[in-house]
Amino acid sequence: MFGVLFYSYTYQWFTPGQAGQRRWHVLANGCLFGVLAVVLMIARIQLTGDVYIDARAVPVALIGLLEGWPAGLLAAILPAAYRVWLGGPGAPAGVLGVVGAALIAGGVHAWARRHGGLGPRHAFAVAGLVFAWTFTTFVLVGPYARELFGRVWFPVLVAHVVGVGFTARLLYDVQDQARLGAERARFRAILDEASDAIRIADADTFEIIDINRRDCRLSGYHREELIGHDSRTFWPQDPEERSRHEASAAEARARGIARAFSVPYRTRTGDTISVDSTRRVVEHQGRRYEIIMFREAADREAAEAAKRDAAELRAVTLLAGAAAHEINNPLAVVVGALGLLEKRLANGSEESTRVAQAMGGASRIRDIVARMTHITRIESTPEIGHLPPILDIRKSSEEIS
Repeated sequence: MFGVLFYSYTYQWFTPGQAGQRRWHVLANGCLFGVLAVVLMIARIQLTGDVYIDARAVPVALIGLLEGWPAGLLAAILPAAYRVWLGGPGAPAGVLGVVGAALIAGGVHAWARRHGGLGPRHAFAVAGLVFAWTFTTFVLVGPYARELFGRVWFPVLVAHVVGVGFTARLLYDVQDQARLGAERARFRAILDEASDAIRIADADTFEIIDINRRDCRLSGYHREELIGHDSRTFWPQDPEERSRHEASAAEARARGIARAFSVPYRTRTGDTISVDSTRRVVEHQGRRYEIIMFREAADREAAEAAKRDAAELRAVTLLAGAAAHEINNPLAVVVGALGLLEKRLANGSEESTRVAQAMGGASRIRDIVARMTHITRIESTPEIGHLPPILDIRKSSEEIS
């Protein structure tokens, strides 16, 4: 149990997924589980008056199964050295026992990684293989050891099955919790760095479950002020604006997804801004969640307005260019005829004055036509009485030198 507790803390001290942290994680656990193996050798289990067993291979096999053969071999060094220090005819077999347990556990660890991760079958496979290897080492010692193993095989089997098979489940849960914690931290980091405001709510109760940093900035609320509250309380109070949120939420729950543009969004200050939203309803473990993504609509609306203005300007310039071309041809005929007529009339006569006025009007027409071909923007005259606004050609065109 001390090994399980220490193993869980090493996931807080050293994060295996980070560069340089993995080897410290393996080193710490390898050394600690090696110390536990030595402790178990010292604190032997007395079966009868002169018969003892110990579970030295259990910590070695556990850490090898969970972290691979480097950690297993590291854990095997201490009990192997202690067994050599104790001496006796069984020392070589004792060393082979713990080293073999490390290699067996490391091999099963590699097998488990290729087949989707550790499971109960891998843990009990290690327990069975290490027990078989322990029997083999007893055989190597001699007849006395074989006779002794015949008396203690069942307690040794129980020690291996319980120690490896069941404790591995606890250690695997530690791994699983550490992995879930890392995934949660990664999810939080990605969520907070998203450029769109993201809000996750319960699809049935509208309770806000999570939000990202962008949502806080957009709404002006702190995370604690939003999480746990009904998202409908933050909708606009105006019935018409609120109805757009209700319609979008109902569509998302009916179709699974809903998109809305230029939706009114109320901030903490009471101001209403325009946003584009996408709602998606997903189900996870029997519970439905609504994922809402907001983005300020100002940039899109400005781009669409600019596009409309450009299209309107193009239409006006095409029309003005065509009209100018059609007007210029007959205008040239009129101006030419007036010029010939002016030469035949006496200066100061009424007819000459009329022709001069006509020439002035033609000059104004020519100026208007010239401005029509230089329109660069759309400027309209103000509405006067019942007269609708019209294009102000002078303001809409460039200055002509």
